[in-house]
Amino acid sequence: METADAFVIKVDLPGFDKDQFDIEAGPDHVVRLSGKQSEEKETEGAKYHMRERSQVEFSRSFRLPQNIKQQEVSAGYENGVLTVTVPKVEKAAEKLKVQVK
Repeated sequence: METADAFVIKVDLPGFDKDQFDIEAGPDHVVRLSGKQSEEKETEGAKYHMRERSQVEFSRSFRLPQNIKQQEVSAGYENGVLTVTVPKVEKAAEKLKVQVK
């Protein structure tokens, strides 16, 4: 999603902890998201009849226009949704008339 001030990336990732994400904003204007959710640890003395939770890994890259503030990228994780906000650089004037002296 794009707003007047930023690009906003939202990804549904239920069951993760916020420390399981790796987010990078490179000088190539690519935002890379990755994460790894470890398999649930077995409880001592517990017996599983069926186990359907396994390790989950993901990686995704988003190429953005060159007008991003790489140092100001922020992220939040709430209710299973990872939200990454990438602020835009203020747009320069499209045309500037220069007078010859």
